[in-house]
Amino acid sequence: MSLDADAEAKIIDAIYRGACDSVELSRAIALIAEYFESPGVLLGELDQAQPERQFAIGARTIDQEYFARYAEHAELDPAPRAFAALAVGTASITDRMFSESFLRRNVFLNEFLVPRGVNGALACPLLSESGRFALIAVQQGVNRRSYDDDDIARVERLAPHMMRALQLRRLFLQSEQRSKVLESIVDRNKTGMVGLRGDGPALFVNRAARAVAAARDGLGLDRQGRLVAADRAAATRLVALQADVARGGAGGLVRVPRPSGRLPYIVMVSPLPSGDDLFPNSRGGVLFAIHDPARRPMATEIRIAQLLHIPRGAARVVQAILAGQDLKDYADRAGISMNTVRFHLKNAFAGTDTHSQAELVRVALSALNALEPHFADRN
Repeated sequence: MSLDADAEAKIIDAIYRGACDSVELSRAIALIAEYFESPGVLLGELDQAQPERQFAIGARTIDQEYFARYAEHAELDPAPRAFAALAVGTASITDRMFSESFLRRNVFLNEFLVPRGVNGALACPLLSESGRFALIAVQQGVNRRSYDDDDIARVERLAPHMMRALQLRRLFLQSEQRSKVLESIVDRNKTGMVGLRGDGPALFVNRAARAVAAARDGLGLDRQGRLVAADRAAATRLVALQADVARGGAGGLVRVPRPSGRLPYIVMVSPLPSGDDLFPNSRGGVLFAIHDPARRPMATEIRIAQLLHIPRGAARVVQAILAGQDLKDYADRAGISMNTVRFHLKNAFAGTDTHSQAELVRVALSALNALEPHFADRN
């Protein structure tokens, strides 16, 4: 691989990483400055419809002090308007866009740029549509040879990747905003909730889930916000159910033992709802809902039967599941056969229009969460 090709490969890698990481985007701009032996490089995007999405990143001499001083002289700079007239993806040089006599008389060039060691720029518009405009500008140092056709070709080779990265960045910011909206919603739910999409970091982790992790009692969160269980068997089960959901399955329940000796957590693993305005591309995502039987007084079988409109025997089975009991253990303690337990479970499914323990728990928890203030009033 040639030196140019190797340098461009590193830049392109950093550009794409920068789509969702501002540190990597700054690194990409710094690599471009090094590649073109430039005293300063600027990547910026203007957005008239959504000004909060605008940004400007600089490398080397283009720093916060530069931006502050530039704001005082911006109206004297003839380059942005000239570069905006170019076709997207087409680069040019100020030496070719302005006459020598114009540059010799230009106040902005001679009083702002030249004292900073700059006497021109190589730039390329990356986006120009619907009130949005993006540009990459590579400054030319006073002691460097003038940029030429080879340099223009270099920028134009990088331009498609920068265009794509800007679009990816916009999608990432939209997804990040949706994540914040969704987190604000699920934070109001006292059931711990963690949402994943693919193998990346968590889409959201609500306040209740963070509190469970902070308790260090059998469940935690890794650096990416993903749910982890301390118990090996429970951890294996979580991974298996997550894989099941990723394949299109319904998921299931995991009982997670707690070192404190308290009743085990019940973690429901199910598909993350998709097709809504928050996460339209969340198909294949996974939702973990953490139920802590010790967090509040357990509803009686009578109240469960009333809430879910199921027989008392079925309600006792639901109560056992919510308490983290294994159904075989429940059968032994209740002195009934597993066939009887299965009969009651079948009635619970029929009464709640569910088809799995995970769905049954989701419905039961939803009903009990709605009832929770009444429990609080009585205690």
